[in-house]
Amino acid sequence: MKWLLILGFGFIPALGAKSIRVVEDSTAKSDMDSTARDSTSAGARIYEYIAYPTLQLVTWPVEKLLVPVVRTLTYPMQEPMRYFLNENVIDRTRNLVGFGKNDRILIYPTLSLAPGTGSRIGLTLRNQALFGNEQERLVANFIYYVNGDYKARSYVTAKKILETHLTGKVSVGLVRMKNSSSNQPGTNSFFYYADTSETYQFQLTHPLLLGFSVLGDFSMRLNRLSPLVSPPPCASCTNIPTGDFFKNASGAPDATYRGIGQSFLDRSWAVGLGRDTRNNENITLTGSRLDVGWRYHNVEGNHDYGEWGGQYTKYFKLGRERYEITAAEEKRRGNMSMEKFIQKLEYEKLRNEIFSRKVVALHVFTAQSYEVPGNSMPINGLQALGNDSPLRGYAGARFRDYTVASVSAEYRFPVLRLMDGTLFDEYGVRGRSWDKIDYLNYKNSWGFGIRVRRPDLYLFRMDVGIHGLSGAVFNMSVDAPF
Repeated sequence: MKWLLILGFGFIPALGAKSIRVVEDSTAKSDMDSTARDSTSAGARIYEYIAYPTLQLVTWPVEKLLVPVVRTLTYPMQEPMRYFLNENVIDRTRNLVGFGKNDRILIYPTLSLAPGTGSRIGLTLRNQALFGNEQERLVANFIYYVNGDYKARSYVTAKKILETHLTGKVSVGLVRMKNSSSNQPGTNSFFYYADTSETYQFQLTHPLLLGFSVLGDFSMRLNRLSPLVSPPPCASCTNIPTGDFFKNASGAPDATYRGIGQSFLDRSWAVGLGRDTRNNENITLTGSRLDVGWRYHNVEGNHDYGEWGGQYTKYFKLGRERYEITAAEEKRRGNMSMEKFIQKLEYEKLRNEIFSRKVVALHVFTAQSYEVPGNSMPINGLQALGNDSPLRGYAGARFRDYTVASVSAEYRFPVLRLMDGTLFDEYGVRGRSWDKIDYLNYKNSWGFGIRVRRPDLYLFRMDVGIHGLSGAVFNMSVDAPF
């Protein structure tokens, strides 16, 4: 018993010592874990602070400069937009403008507000199943300008022609512009003339390997270009040709040298190559689109010329989340309010989610016209930059020359189930040829807007394009710039 007591008392101190060591080890481990957690937390904070210096550098001026500007510019639109969003106008309007089975026929207005006589209203008709055939579609639009000018265009597309892989397109266009204008190459002045022309176009496309397609096109344009009868609409506008572009073979300014005051038929043939890997043409998240082509114009009156052009767009989806907002999610969130819409434009919030549920689209566009020896290219053969192509901050075909090029970036984010918000920035240059372009004399436009679309149909876009601090264009169009 004595030995047992001795062994017992001897074992208890040993157990106590072990227990103490265990407690000490646990305390030390706890201290180490706490230190590690503090280190990890501090490391995370340091990493969070220095990991994205470029992002912080980029978003700082946007937060401090762009957001206040956007708030100021959108202030007059806030109440109409508030009603537009809170009252679910998109779905209601679609029910109002849709007709026929499954609303395959849509009729709706368009609007563009621009300086001078560039403001216009329009009406668009879309038939998603012409004569009940879902392989055939019709689009027609009519545009009426504030000064009484108008344009009309209609085209029909058809897939699987005669049960083949051919896709066809037939279009008809009508122009009645008594105040058509063109920036005179190499000058800051605009030349005004009257344009009453018609265009007829026939196009076939056939798929090739690796997603490429080949395109063939034949077009006829009956040009009627007349001198301007009424006075030019602005002080910097003129109906007197100036600059080297209008100089004839003897070096004298001559408007007829560029087709003014003449009626002539322009027959043109084109061949092109395209590749489209977009996941969806209406809600594009990934993929790219490439289009390049060459066209030769056989024009009466010794006005033959040629041209080539190309554009490439690449789309990047940011984040692994689903991009589109579902009907169930929209219902859970409640209809988007104006405050929430404005918040989407605040970069301090976008910084935290800039890499999720967003799409970045990068676009490059270039085109060039060239004279055929012994001929003089008509004025409408010049390439253009402006609201009808990249540079949405300028009304119409604002800049014209033989050679043009532009780059654009657009940041898209879902606002509603049928609506995307956009922020864009664009740059363009122009010149007589590539070696004569003044690349430092570039033009820039930037802005914001919305895109209203369905997975099966692009409805319209509304955007505000701004150039510098001197001008802005509001546009509502049925066509996407890219």
